[in-house]
Amino acid sequence: MEAAPRSRRDEYSEATRRALLDSAARLFAEKGFTATSLDEVAAEARVTKGAVYHHFANKQALFEAVADQAEEDACAAIMVAAAAEAPDTWRGVVAGLDSFLERCMDPVYRRLCFQEGPAVLGFANWWEHGEKHEIGLIRGMLAALRAEGLIEPDDLDTLTQLLFGSMIAAALSLARAEDPKSESVRVRDAILRLVAGLRPSGVALGPDAE
Repeated sequence: MEAAPRSRRDEYSEATRRALLDSAARLFAEKGFTATSLDEVAAEARVTKGAVYHHFANKQALFEAVADQAEEDACAAIMVAAAAEAPDTWRGVVAGLDSFLERCMDPVYRRLCFQEGPAVLGFANWWEHGEKHEIGLIRGMLAALRAEGLIEPDDLDTLTQLLFGSMIAAALSLARAEDPKSESVRVRDAILRLVAGLRPSGVALGPDAE
């Protein structure tokens, strides 16, 4: 059964929400959460302030939606990068990591998710927010490596949580680094060596794991 066609009103509402997210992302990244007003967000999106409240309960809810979109975009990019290396699972994992680290170099993503995020959302909510988007992705990659006999984890769920924590620590390190590019190289090497350490004896993964 075909879905009912969307009305012009629904299309306008979605376009308005998208414009608000885009303008809020730019302003939050440029000025920070505290210094950004909803009046500014509405003006840049070329809508009324009432339109903001139609879509978001308050500025906190708007920020959370912006952060959600940033994480969704990052995860989509990681999956595309990993899929491009199929059927080589290890190279796919490396490509996914490289995509994540590249995204962390983007000043908008870095500020929204790892500089403003912990303070605006509160640490526990911010951590859960990251888990919602990334835990499944990390677990899927580890499960694929295990299925091919490339790693031998004793507890996949615990390993997933630990690797998620490592990725968050890496992103925070890049957010604070004076030279993010050099820090990214060090982080990449450490994470790949960590995962490669789980391979069975005699199994070769590739040059990045050596």
